[in-house]
Amino acid sequence: MKIKNSFKLFGMAVILSILLAACQPATPPPQPPPPATETVVPPPPTATAVPLSPLEELAEKAKAEGGVINSYGMPETWANYGGIFAEFAKRYGITQQDIDMGSSVVLSRMTEENASKNDIADLKPSFAAQLAEKGLTMAYKVSCWDQLPEGQKGEGKDGSIWYAAYKGTLGWIVNTNLVKKVPHTWAELNDPALKGMISYLDPRATGTGVNTVEAASYAASGDPYNYKAGAEFLAKLHQAGVIASVDPKVDVSKFQRGEVGILINFDYNLLKWKEDLGVPAEVVIPTDGTIASGGGVIAARNAPHPNTAKLFLEFLLCGDGQKLYASAFVSPMNPTVQLPPDIAAKFPPAEQYAKVVFIDYQKDAAISEDLKAAWAEAVGVK
Repeated sequence: MKIKNSFKLFGMAVILSILLAACQPATPPPQPPPPATETVVPPPPTATAVPLSPLEELAEKAKAEGGVINSYGMPETWANYGGIFAEFAKRYGITQQDIDMGSSVVLSRMTEENASKNDIADLKPSFAAQLAEKGLTMAYKVSCWDQLPEGQKGEGKDGSIWYAAYKGTLGWIVNTNLVKKVPHTWAELNDPALKGMISYLDPRATGTGVNTVEAASYAASGDPYNYKAGAEFLAKLHQAGVIASVDPKVDVSKFQRGEVGILINFDYNLLKWKEDLGVPAEVVIPTDGTIASGGGVIAARNAPHPNTAKLFLEFLLCGDGQKLYASAFVSPMNPTVQLPPDIAAKFPPAEQYAKVVFIDYQKDAAISEDLKAAWAEAVGVK
């Protein structure tokens, strides 16, 4: 009986196992692996040109104008223009072609030419302002316009602009081999021992010549615009025979050869000549009074190379041109640039500059023509 029951139980277990197996879900057949996904690499971004700065754009336009800049009154011996234009050429591949002339000649020539033959010029600020009043200077303000001192820049007809790019003080250089007693005042120039020793620039041809009369006027009368006092003082020097020559442009050859012993000019030129000419010399700022003045620089209204002219103004007033002025004893007009200490140390003692007055350009312009006539009459030249 027990065996029969065991078979029943075994049978029921088998049936139950079959039923349970039938209730399980069928195992899915193996699936093939999915295809490999291709990694899409995005293309590199398209290179975009870096936009040029305004100065770089101006330089590109300037280089397309022929690689030359025409200047009036900017010889290499004046205010370190040799070094300034050399650096300009090195940087931009643009070379200078200069016609050396004084401020009065620049003024008359640019007027006659309708400012169409030269690109830039150096001349007295009062004459630069006159050209601007005639509408003969370029209507272009440099990028550092706001940094330049008031009174050392201006605007004339049709937006014509003028600048004073640098400044200096009038004095003289003395060859100490020829002149044993160095004169330190205007009054001391009237000395028989200096017979045939002194040269200065012609006020009819140069701004420095006009400033010479103004400086002598200041020493003689206390008023730089009392030009008759200066003309009469210089006439006495001529009568005393101490004047060797009155030159229409800067000429250091006679000083270098020992033919003259004293040259009257601005301190930046005097100090450079002392360093370069190989002549034992002393630079003097007259203690009985003298003038300081800026050096004017303009771009011609109808310049043959207008973008080149603009580029040079940027280089000269806002860039390294001011530093190159400073490295050659020329006091920069841009107040952000100072004389290097080693250069400043070579200037005459500060006390020699105690009686210096800065020229008022409007007053200077107002008297210039009368000054020239008075000087010519006083010294007896035509």
